[in-house]
Amino acid sequence: MSHPSFSSYLKTLSSLLYHKGSWLQQESQDLAQLCQRYGKQLSLNHAERKILLMAAYCKNLGALYISDYLLEQEFRDHGSMVASLNTWFAESARIARDAGLDEVATVLEQYHLRQIPDHKLARVFQVLNTWVACQQDRGWRHPMTKREARVILEQRARLQWADPLIVQHFVHYCDRTGSFFRPSLVDAVPVIASVR
Repeated sequence: MSHPSFSSYLKTLSSLLYHKGSWLQQESQDLAQLCQRYGKQLSLNHAERKILLMAAYCKNLGALYISDYLLEQEFRDHGSMVASLNTWFAESARIARDAGLDEVATVLEQYHLRQIPDHKLARVFQVLNTWVACQQDRGWRHPMTKREARVILEQRARLQWADPLIVQHFVHYCDRTGSFFRPSLVDAVPVIASVR
């Protein structure tokens, strides 16, 4: 019996997310694409970019374990949302760990917390996830504009909920490219020193 290709594996994960909610699939695809492009900008190696790619798909797998009602309801505040959706975060990390993806699991255990993660890839993933999530339509809020998402990133950096160097570099990257999906000429050396 032959083993499925990596792209077949990603398609399977994407399909699972689509059947739970097309927005889950779209968010993971957008995040995966951004992780790959920005990971190259940071000169992350292939293995590190692959960890970010897997984290982008695995982060939403925990949603398979929660009710559709919780995914669609409006929350009073962030604390209520985290308390209600904690299973999502925990199950996503558990699925990754059970699959032998320990570094992916570590990223998933750290990225959603209101603090700067210890793991270098979790720090990058946290910023990229915030950027993509802010611009996604959710049951509890409408998508934000890029300007509003930038304000959220900058607030998180000021509050030490995200790495200020990575936020600053990412915002500069977006400003220089006009879009987060085009390669940039921004020098990644200062932020890489922080990440490594």
